[in-house]
Amino acid sequence: MIPTDSSAPAASADNVNAVTRSLGILGAFGMTDSHLSLAELARRTAVPKPTVLRLARTLAQSGYLVALEGGAWRLGPAAARLGAQYQRAFDLRNLIEPALQQLADDTGHSTSFFALEDKQRVRLLRVRGKDGFVSPTRVGEPLPLEKGAAGQVILAFSGGRGHALAAIRERGWHLTVGEADAGSASIAAPVFVGSRSLLGAVSVAAPANEKAVAELERHSAGLVKAAGALSRAFGSTLIKAGDRVMVRSLWYPE
Repeated sequence: MIPTDSSAPAASADNVNAVTRSLGILGAFGMTDSHLSLAELARRTAVPKPTVLRLARTLAQSGYLVALEGGAWRLGPAAARLGAQYQRAFDLRNLIEPALQQLADDTGHSTSFFALEDKQRVRLLRVRGKDGFVSPTRVGEPLPLEKGAAGQVILAFSGGRGHALAAIRERGWHLTVGEADAGSASIAAPVFVGSRSLLGAVSVAAPANEKAVAELERHSAGLVKAAGALSRAFGSTLIKAGDRVMVRSLWYPE
């Protein structure tokens, strides 16, 4: 029998519900929302305004929300710290950003790194290229896997089935024009860590015009080479611990 600490308070359904609702309030803020009114938070979370107000005040005490004049709320510094810690789990500044910068210098186009998060892809980092073009989606914004080069590369190399995904695996990269966004074209290749465990995808973006396919295909070999170098860089962080192999930059750390 596993011993229990009788002094530890048992988690009640009310406590769990309060945590869920609090997280829902934080998640109600979209990428373009600098602040939200109490009424809008209640609408987006489907929680009564008195409850939202009580939870918002509690979150503010820990720095996750900040109250504004007029009754509106914005995300607080504690939320920013979580975001920074989330990024550091990927060694973004040490490994990914230099690779993206070099690829942007070589191609002249903006480059991005995407990771799989809850059945969507999330752009974790972007470096602007010399051409100045960037897709309208922002860093941190969740995007569908089914559309866009990076999303389909992640699908293909994370075990997705079908002839189209099998072709992507065989080719080693994928290119789309105007698929995720009508004005953008992109080409992407997979990044691995450890024993071929998919970490994400690196991509190059260009305007969706008549020259897009030829221009991006011209950089396919360089993109695959850059993705391979990034994979090897992550592989070099492997640390053996007994019979286990631990990775400092695991997407889902144990």
